[in-house]
Formats: sequence, C-alpha cells, structure tokens
Amino acid sequence: MSRVVTEIVNLTFNSDTEIDKPMTRLTEILSKQEGLRRIKWGRWEEDANKVQMMINWDDISSHYKFMQGPAYPNLLATLDGLLAVAPALIHAHFDEEAINKVLDDPVVELATFYGITEGFEEAVDRTLAVGSDSEGCLRYTRGDVVEEISPSETEPKGKAHYAAISWTSVQARLDATTRKEVQESGQAVVSKVGGYEVHHVRFQ
Repeated sequence: MSRVVTEIVNLTFNSDTEIDKPMTRLTEILSKQEGLRRIKWGRWEEDANKVQMMINWDDISSHYKFMQGPAYPNLLATLDGLLAVAPALIHAHFDEEAINKVLDDPVVELATFYGITEGFEEAVDRTLAVGSDSEGCLRYTRGDVVEEISPSETEPKGKAHYAAISWTSVQARLDATTRKEVQESGQAVVSKVGGYEVHHVRFQ
C-alpha cells in the first residue's frame, strides 16, 4: 500500500553562493515531477549556508522514479560546484496534514534521534507533550525514518526517528529550555538514543 513520505534533504552550500538562485531552480524542477505533493525549504538558523528541504511525495517509489528519470541530472547539475559537502538525504513518515501545518509556522525545531532503543516512544511523547505547554510552542509531529542511519560514518547505523516542533520564534524555544520539566523530560529521551541532532529552520 502506498504511503505519503517526506524526503528530508540538507544541503551545505559554499559560503559565497547566492542560495536563492539554485533553490528556485531546484523547486522548479521538482514541482514538475509525478508524485510530488509539496515542497518547503529554508535556511538553518544556526548556519545560513545550510538549507533544508522537506519534500512530500505520494510514496517513496515516486521519489525513486524521479531519481532514475531524465530530469534528475538537471537537478544535480543545478548544484554542481555549489556544495561544500555531499547532500544528506533521508525519508520519514509523518501525518501529512500535521507536518504541513508545522512547516507553515514561523520557525521549526527539527530533531533527529539516532539508535533509538526500547522506551524511546514513551519518552519522546512525554517530552513533546511537556514542551508543548511552553509559551510560544505551536504544534509538533514526529515519525519513523525509513532508512537506518547513524550520526557519523564511524558509527553503526540503526533505527532513527524524526520530530518537527513549531514555535513563534527561536527565542521562545530557548526560553522553554529553562523549564525544569523540559530539561528532565529531555534527559529521559537522551537516555533512550545513541545520539541526536537539533537545529531550527524558517521554511518558505
């Protein structure tokens, strides 16, 4: 049975790149592809040279079909010579309506959890619920990563999970971390994973 999937792509551009130009071209190419449902992209708040794309497809086979088709070389050519490192690409399953609403909000906290272990689901549900009580937290969603991945090439790959939490501002997120309940529930999540990465993006 087909299932909507979100392609999550992170691009690290060279510092002198006029990022809007290639991103406009990438969006044009992707928008014409069969099975493409929605595209959102934005720069990392932590590093303006990094861009994240969130691309909804009818199912994962739609994305694979595009990668094997005639338009894919044009997409790669658009990025030729512009990237500092190779693109990072994974897929995750979210509730489509939920992820769309999150990405339309002012700023999104994006968290990858690597090497998840027993008890993770309960711990992450708890920390998301606690965090959502913070001033400025708008909504959240989470989902399993399709691929087995690792934080680095030297570490073993394993089951991963992805969460997207929207906020009114980055400052609201920072303020939330001062709450004791947020800190304690966050530590419970950390104890159930092999590693994690968090950043923030304003999508367009």
